[in-house]
Amino acid sequence: MKIKTVSSLGEFGLIGLIKKAFTSTIKDKNIIVDIGDDCFCFKSGQNYIYITKDMLIEDVHFKANWISPYELGQKAIEVNISDLAAMGNVSPKYVFIGLGIPSCTSENFIKNLIKGIKKTCNKYEILLSGGDTVKANKIIISVTAIGIGKDIPVKRTGAKIGDLIGVTNTFGDSGAGLYLLYKYGISHNYSKTELALINAHNKPTAKLNEANKIHKYLTSLTDASDGLFISLDLITKNCFKSANINIEKIPMSKNLKTVFNNEKQLIDFVLFGAEDYQLVFTVPKSKSKIVKNLVPNITYIGKITSGTRLKYFYNGKEQKIKYCGYKHF
Repeated sequence: MKIKTVSSLGEFGLIGLIKKAFTSTIKDKNIIVDIGDDCFCFKSGQNYIYITKDMLIEDVHFKANWISPYELGQKAIEVNISDLAAMGNVSPKYVFIGLGIPSCTSENFIKNLIKGIKKTCNKYEILLSGGDTVKANKIIISVTAIGIGKDIPVKRTGAKIGDLIGVTNTFGDSGAGLYLLYKYGISHNYSKTELALINAHNKPTAKLNEANKIHKYLTSLTDASDGLFISLDLITKNCFKSANINIEKIPMSKNLKTVFNNEKQLIDFVLFGAEDYQLVFTVPKSKSKIVKNLVPNITYIGKITSGTRLKYFYNGKEQKIKYCGYKHF
């Protein structure tokens, strides 16, 4: 008999296996958001407490010579704040950091990593509250972030038929930046626009303020950490509905369109290029103008429909889109 591997399960299959084993094994009326969303959430008194964990692992999420230790420290915090932002109106409060480091790592690297972590913690007024350090073969940064909110969280599960699908800012820059690094390495003589794409990958910013402004109007919300395609799939599957997506409406930056002009490549970047950390959400059409006024860089790219199959259209013609992004397993 053939033995099944994690590779055959895939990342979300693995998550599903864990969720099936542990969800609701202990009945707790204070749990508001269980396993499977951007954060775990429970209620304590009048407050909602949010907890999330994310990891950055050398040669999986980054290469040490492609990003400075200072930027790496910043990114490690930002990607966790992005998960908190994906729940709506949340104030980040505490982080715990697990650090795996090879013995040969220079003291200067650690000092600059700490400076980057501290810079971003100060930005969000977060307290570094503990963690662990261990010897490892490669650099591992595991962050647990805790936030507090007064408002009920916006889950991935609440989209309704007829809701518009909105996104913040633009997509594809981070994936394009990573593509350039893989193609040319760090010593290449990059143009300013190319460097802007690389910076989008190395120096992301969580959309916390945007989420705080619009959360009360939304029916579902997530952040595009694994790519827009995955985010749309998660939102529709979690509400057992479908959607029509207009590819031509997905916003792209001027930098992306300056560096790349192949249409298929651009579509691949915006759909499958991960780590843009933009918000992806649904909102009733009646509230869409209010949301757009609060955050002007929002674009509506589609709407929720009945059915079970996510459909992509380009200038009115349905397209066959197959996932071709990064897979952990």
